[in-house]
Amino acid sequence: MIRLKPNTACFLAFTGIFAVLAGFVFWGCWSCNYAPVMPDHPIVWPPDYGVRLGRWLEEFLRTGRFEPLELFNLVGSPYWWQEFKYAFCLYLSGLGMAYFLHGRGLSRFAAYSGGLLLAFCGYWCTLYSAGHYGWFQWMAYGVFAFGLVDRALAGGRLRHWVLLGAVLAWGSMHQPDLWLIFTAFTFVYFVCRWLALGRKLDWRGWCAGALSFLLVGAPSFLNAGRNDVESRDRQIEESGQDRWTFATNWSMPPEDTLEFFVPRIHGDTSCQYTLYYARKAGRDTAPYTGRLGRPMMPDGREAPRGNYRQHSLYVGYVTCILAAIGAVLGRKRKTVVFFALSALVFWLFSMGRYCEAVYRLVYALPMGDYLRAPVKWHHLTEFCLVVLAAHGIDALAKKFNRAYLWLALLVLWGAADLARVDAKYCAPVWLGRQKQVLAASPEGSSVPPFKPDKVALALGAVSLLTTIGAIGYGTLSATRRRHS
Repeated sequence: MIRLKPNTACFLAFTGIFAVLAGFVFWGCWSCNYAPVMPDHPIVWPPDYGVRLGRWLEEFLRTGRFEPLELFNLVGSPYWWQEFKYAFCLYLSGLGMAYFLHGRGLSRFAAYSGGLLLAFCGYWCTLYSAGHYGWFQWMAYGVFAFGLVDRALAGGRLRHWVLLGAVLAWGSMHQPDLWLIFTAFTFVYFVCRWLALGRKLDWRGWCAGALSFLLVGAPSFLNAGRNDVESRDRQIEESGQDRWTFATNWSMPPEDTLEFFVPRIHGDTSCQYTLYYARKAGRDTAPYTGRLGRPMMPDGREAPRGNYRQHSLYVGYVTCILAAIGAVLGRKRKTVVFFALSALVFWLFSMGRYCEAVYRLVYALPMGDYLRAPVKWHHLTEFCLVVLAAHGIDALAKKFNRAYLWLALLVLWGAADLARVDAKYCAPVWLGRQKQVLAASPEGSSVPPFKPDKVALALGAVSLLTTIGAIGYGTLSATRRRHS
C-alpha cells in the first residue's frame, strides 16, 4: 500500500476536487468547437499555427512584454486552450492562497481549503464570462506574492526576494488597474509584516527583489507610460462624462452586499448573449435587475433603469460563516485583525459613489482617478474573507480534534455551492462557422508587418532573460535546499 506524505495527499486532493468542479463550471465548452460567451475577449485567433506565431512575435517586437503564461499562445490551438487558460489561472490562484496560508502557520488542510474557496469565489471566478483574461493572468502570479513576502521577510533567502519581484512584474503586464490596487495592498502587507517582525532591513534581499521587479517589468511599465494612461484619458474624453462620474460608474450598490451571502438575489447577468446561449444550453441564468452598472444621466442623477453586469458578487455563505468564526476565534492574532480591517475598508471602497465620503480618498490618490469601476475592490474583499475563513477552519480543527471529516465536507459543500453559481455564467457558443470564416479571410492568413520598437525590444529581451534566470535560480535553489 502506498503511503502518501501529508503535503502530497493534500495537494492531490485539492487538485482532484478543483478539476471536478472546474469541469462542471465550464461544462459544454471543453470541445474544440465550443467556447463560453466572452464579449471582451472573443476567439479571433486564426487556426493556422504559423500565423498565430507570427502575430505573437509581432506583438513581442512591438511591446517587449512576455510572461510565462504566454506559452499558451505558442503551444497548441487556442481552441483547445480557451477554457483551460481561465481554469488553470484559477487553479494557480488557489495554490497561491494555500502557499500563503501554510506559510502563515495554518495547517495544510486549512490552507488548501482556503485555496479551493478562493478559486471559485463569485467575482474572482465569473469574470471569465466577460472575457477579462488579463485579470486571470494577474491572479496566476499575484496571490503567490503574499506567500513570498512572508518567506522573504522571515527566512531571508535570496530566491524568495527574486521571485517576489518577478511575480509582481509578471502580474503587471495585462491588467494594470487591478495590478495597481493589489500591488499597493501587497506593499501595505509587506510593511506591516516587516514592522511586526522587528527585523533589520535586509538590503541584499530588497535590492535583489527590486532589481528583479524592474528588469522583468520594464516593458510593461514602458507600455503603461506610453499607452495606458493616454488611452484612459482619451476614453474619459470620448465618454462625455466628467472624470468622477466616469471613474465611479460601476460602483457596488449597498444592497448588493447581501449577495456576498445570498446568491442571485438580483439575478445573474445583463449580457444578452450570455443569457441567450446559457438558456439554450439548459441553464436557468437570469437577467440582473439590480443597480450595479447603472448609467448616470446628463443632470447627474442615476438613470431609473438600465445597467450592465457580467459577473457574480457571491462570496459564499459557507465562506462568510467561516470568516466570521475566524475573525472571532482568531481576534488575538495580528494577521486576523489586519485582514478583517482590510475587508471592511475594501468593502467601503467597492461602493464608490454610494459611499462618496470614503471613495473620494481613493480618487484623490495618485492615479486614483484612472481606476475605473470601484466594484473591482470587491476582489480584495473576497481575498480577505477567504483568508479569514481559512483561519476559521484552522481554529475549528484545533478546537474539535476529530472534526476534520465534517470540516472537509463543509468546505467541499461550500466550494460546490460556489461552482454551482459560477456555472450560470458559462454560455457555450459553437465556433465552427467562426473558424471557417477566419481560415478563409485575408486577415486570418496574414501577419502584420514587423515594426519592432527598438527600446521596447531591448527591454523585452532583458525581461525575458531575467524571467528565465529568476525561474531557473528559484528552482535550483529550492532543489538544492531540499536535497541538503
